[in-house]
Amino acid sequence: MKFFLLKTLLLRRAKDEGFTLPVVIAIGLVMILLSTVNLVQSGEETLLTVSKKGSSNALASAEFGIARYRELLNNNRVLAVYNLDQWINANVSGQICDDISGTGGWADDSSSTWRNVSLNETTFSVDFNEDGDQTDTNFVIGEYKIVNYIYDNDNDTTINNNGDINLISDTFNNDGSPPRGLLTVKGRSTDGSEAQIQVEIPLGVNTDDLDSLDPALWIERSSVTNIGNVNVNGSNIVLYRPAGSGGCDDPPDLSSPAQNTISDPRLLPDIVDITAITNVRTIQGVINTETDPVTIDPDPNDDEDYPRDNYFQNGEIILGTGYDDSGVTQALNTVDGVERYYYTTQTASLVIDNGESILADGTSKVILYVGGDLDINTGANLIRLGNSSNTATSRYLEIHVNGNVDISGTGTVEITGLLHVPNGTVTISGSARVNVTGSIWANDWDNTSSDTVTIDTDDYKFYSITPDRTPKPLTYRPTNWETQEVQ
Repeated sequence: MKFFLLKTLLLRRAKDEGFTLPVVIAIGLVMILLSTVNLVQSGEETLLTVSKKGSSNALASAEFGIARYRELLNNNRVLAVYNLDQWINANVSGQICDDISGTGGWADDSSSTWRNVSLNETTFSVDFNEDGDQTDTNFVIGEYKIVNYIYDNDNDTTINNNGDINLISDTFNNDGSPPRGLLTVKGRSTDGSEAQIQVEIPLGVNTDDLDSLDPALWIERSSVTNIGNVNVNGSNIVLYRPAGSGGCDDPPDLSSPAQNTISDPRLLPDIVDITAITNVRTIQGVINTETDPVTIDPDPNDDEDYPRDNYFQNGEIILGTGYDDSGVTQALNTVDGVERYYYTTQTASLVIDNGESILADGTSKVILYVGGDLDINTGANLIRLGNSSNTATSRYLEIHVNGNVDISGTGTVEITGLLHVPNGTVTISGSARVNVTGSIWANDWDNTSSDTVTIDTDDYKFYSITPDRTPKPLTYRPTNWETQEVQ
């Protein structure tokens, strides 16, 4: 009986053990399966989190690049009206403050240069790299590079519009397709994720630039030969970059007494080619009414000169009266929507001495081109280059000299207008006194006169060469943000 009971208990125990083990194993398998599922889900979520973080960093890097390139355009606005492939062009890169070519520059031919996006934990008091402190100063979350920049003013990006913008009025530009820049920047995170963004940067005319530059004396050379005694009465002496500097910081004052001296990266405008302009009158190269008749040649192709006694007014030549020698009204030339009278020298150079003057009539806009040098010998007298009306502003006369300008003597020269000498030097010597209402723009300046050169700018800024100045447009807040790709 005991044996039977013992056998029965052993059998039941054996049955219990046979039932429990599979159950335990099954439960274990279920738990392993559930753990595996949880691990897979956790891994996928981790990968998704990492991927989202990488994409976010790539997108943030692209947005950072947009901000940096807009800053570049604001500091070097000539770039805003040129496509990216022109940004390293010598004619453009020579007129900017920041280095945009070569290693470490802003752009290169292939647009392949990546630039780091670094964060400073101490600035934001954030543990960006999650290492337990907030002391890292150069934690890189990604990098960016420019993909393209296209200047467009006709809503057709397949057409090259480089440099095509009117600087006088937005009216000429807003013909249904106002100027804009299309900027495309790519960002990349440290895990290789990439994002690309394109924005539209509206551009506008910057007429305030003419007032802020306000050049009474604009010299293209950064190292002026001799500034001398100059007084610009609150306007600016403008230099093309300070000497010995690669940037555009304001240079030290060069004049005595001290004046406003600023620098600007733009070159002086060139002399406009007038060969295509019709009805250009020729004047003789020597102005000396004491010994020579004053002549105006309405037809430079013939050999006949015409005495113009009616051009004399107290020894002055008056230009822009509107009549040729036969009494027929002289035709005006319309350039850039403005009517002007154009004159050029009969010989390469122009000499003015013995107190004679060349004046506009004070009602017509007059342009005088001197093919060579302009020599002004004051003697002890007064020479006027300006207007027959002393109250007239500088808007009526522009004198463009291809060579040099030499002013000498002990007398006074009064200039009312613009004297533009982009290829030569304005030299003032002796004790000549020079009084200017308007502006003098020259390649170089050598003033050794014992007297003072006084230049007062007036309210007129829009000379005939203003539209040909290097553009410095306004850049507005980027619009039409488009995320083109994220991976």
